[in-house]
Amino acid sequence: MLKVLTFLGLGKYENTTYIKHDESGRCETDLFPIAVAKLYEPEQIIAFTTPKVIESKQDDLGKLATELSEKFITVNIPNGNSTDELWEIFNQCENVVDENDEIILDITHAFRSIPLLIFIVAAYLRQVKSVELKHIIYGAFEARDQATNETRIFDLTPFVELLNWMNAVNVFQNSGDARPIAKLNVQDSIAEALISLSDALLTNRTLEAQEAAFKFNTEFSDLEFAASSEQPFQMLIDQLKQSYQLMAVDRPTTTQSQKESLKAQYQQIKWYMENQHYLQAITLMREWLISFECFYHNGGWLERNTRKIAENMLKNNHRDIEEKVIDLWKGCRIRGDLAHCGMRKNADSATTAIGAIEQLFNKFEKYYKTIDWNNL
Repeated sequence: MLKVLTFLGLGKYENTTYIKHDESGRCETDLFPIAVAKLYEPEQIIAFTTPKVIESKQDDLGKLATELSEKFITVNIPNGNSTDELWEIFNQCENVVDENDEIILDITHAFRSIPLLIFIVAAYLRQVKSVELKHIIYGAFEARDQATNETRIFDLTPFVELLNWMNAVNVFQNSGDARPIAKLNVQDSIAEALISLSDALLTNRTLEAQEAAFKFNTEFSDLEFAASSEQPFQMLIDQLKQSYQLMAVDRPTTTQSQKESLKAQYQQIKWYMENQHYLQAITLMREWLISFECFYHNGGWLERNTRKIAENMLKNNHRDIEEKVIDLWKGCRIRGDLAHCGMRKNADSATTAIGAIEQLFNKFEKYYKTIDWNNL
C-alpha cells in the first residue's frame, strides 16, 4: 500500500500552485496534503497532529477530511519537547507502516527536529519492515516564484540513498561483502567486479582477489558523477578505489608479476587482520612464506612439486632459509588447530588463538618491511 506520512504545522497556509518534483503535474491549493494526494495518488494520507495543531487547525483538518475522505487519517503525537516525546513520535511513525508498504514522507510542515527524525525513520523502516521509500518531499513555499506564485516540490530521497551507499561501502570495507553495494544502482560490470572481489577475499583466493581488485579499479576509473548532488557518491567511490588499490595486480599468475603479487598478498593479509578475518590471515601468511621461498629460489610457485619442496625446506629448518622466516613458519602451526574448529581436547580458546595470530602478524609485518624488494 502506498502511504503518505505528513505533518501539520501551526503556520498560516496560503494558496499556491505546487509543481511535482519531476514536473509531471501541478495542483493549486493552500493545503499541501491535498496537492500530495493529487500529484502522487497514495492510498492513505496519515497526518500526525500535535495537541496545538488539533486546537488551532480545526478548519484545516476539516477541509482535509472532506477533500480526502477515507484516505485521510490523523494520528495524535506529542509536541516533541523532550527526548521521550521524540521517541514516541518515532514509534507512532513506525506503527502506522506495515511490512512491504510503499511510503512517501512529507516534511513540509514538520516542526524543529522532526525532519531529521523522519530521515532516521526512513532508514529504519527500510531495514526492519522492508518498506520501499518512494519519496521524501518538501513543498518549498518560502522559495516559491513570487511572480507566478508557483511552488516547487523538492524530492530529498537521494539523501537517504547516500545513507545506503555509506552503509554499503562500510560493510564492504569492514567485511569484504559486496552484496549491499551490488544491490544499489551501479553498472552491471561494476557490480560483477565487486562481487568477484568479495568472493575472492572471503574464500582466500588471493590471486583471484588481485585480478578482481585490478578490474574493480579499472571499471571505477571511468565512473564519474558530474552533478553537484552526486559529488558525495564520487567521494565514496574514490575511497573504495583507494582501499583496494594496493591489492590490485594485473595478471598475477605470470612470472613477471610474482614480486608485485607478493606485495599485494601482504596488503591482503593486513586487510584480513584489520577486519578480524583471522583464519584467512593465518592461512595466507603461511602460504605467503611458501610463495616467497619459491620466488626467492626462482621456482614456479604455482607448481605443486615446487611448493612442496619449499614447504619441506621450511619444516626442516633448511640452512638457505633465514632464521626469522623459520620462526614465522613455526608460528603458523596454529593454523592447523584452527582448521580443526577446536574439535579436540585442550584446544586453545578463541581469545588465545587470536592473540597468537596478532603476535605472529606483528612479527611478519616487521620482517616484511625489512625486505629489499629492489634487489630481489
